[in-house]
Amino acid sequence: MSGFKTKGVSMDPDSIVQIFIAFSAFIGAPAVIFTFIHQGRKLKLKTEEWKYKKEILELEVRKEELHIDAIREESRKLDRAIESSIKALE
Repeated sequence: MSGFKTKGVSMDPDSIVQIFIAFSAFIGAPAVIFTFIHQGRKLKLKTEEWKYKKEILELEVRKEELHIDAIREESRKLDRAIESSIKALE
């Protein structure tokens, strides 16, 4: 029997395989499953974050559009005031 000796206890290769199987079943598999669950949640949170960033950018664009509209309206008012001043001088 060729096996490993650890502190007076001999372990044959079949025992090592059984320990590895138990380790994989009780430690490895849950770790892999937890990792997939954790990555899924992380991806979901990242997706929500990008969704909110997109909404913020859309609101900022809308704000700039309204600001441009206000400037155009102010420009029209000033143009009318200038035209009426010119007509008054003639």
